[in-house]
Amino acid sequence: MRNFKKILSLLISMILVFGLSACNDVDPDYGVSEKQETVEEETQDIEETKIMSSDRVMSNYFDISLFDEENYAQIYLGKKFEIDATYADEELPVPSKLSDMSELGWHLCDGNEYNENSLVFAYETITVVLENEKGLKVTAQLYNSSRSSVKLSKCYIVKFRIDNDFYIDSANYTPFNINGITNNMAITDIINTLGTPSHFYAVSENSYYLDYFITKRDRRNGITVYINPIDDNITAIEFSFYK
Repeated sequence: MRNFKKILSLLISMILVFGLSACNDVDPDYGVSEKQETVEEETQDIEETKIMSSDRVMSNYFDISLFDEENYAQIYLGKKFEIDATYADEELPVPSKLSDMSELGWHLCDGNEYNENSLVFAYETITVVLENEKGLKVTAQLYNSSRSSVKLSKCYIVKFRIDNDFYIDSANYTPFNINGITNNMAITDIINTLGTPSHFYAVSENSYYLDYFITKRDRRNGITVYINPIDDNITAIEFSFYK
């Protein structure tokens, strides 16, 4: 009789256990880790990010999703940014006048189409070549911001361009330093120094340029760095400030 009661009690206990288990729904998240959930969320975010730019070269250097279909981004150097430029360890101030450059040892070299007395029309830009006593040359642009014609000597130099000769003769090159950008920098060095550009353009497979604008209201370049993505180097640099 005692054995019968024990067996009956055991059967009742088993029925209760299985009955209670059958009432609980299976947890759909059982066995799914939080890490897997995070990966799924990140993947979904990436899929929702719309890539406007079709360029796949510069995407190796900065976030391409910041740029539109014309490769412009809402990124600027800022109103407080100032050009700090030296060439052959000598200052190249911008904006400046020809008289300012003369005091620094630079003058219009022979062969220029314009001289100091040439008339420049209103809102016209003139390109000249300056030379110093050492025979170094630099390209400069002067701009007449007035509403009437004035002499070239009255215009401001608003832009300089320097071609990088480091890879032509690395033993006898002319050093430049434009806000930390120097002759022998790679593309990643440029980005680390100036940040992501405001705009970039592919001239060809081995020729790009990176534009850095001062502010949103003025898309005239503060600094433009010309690069060769294949050789990973700088070919030229321009810097400007309009007055």
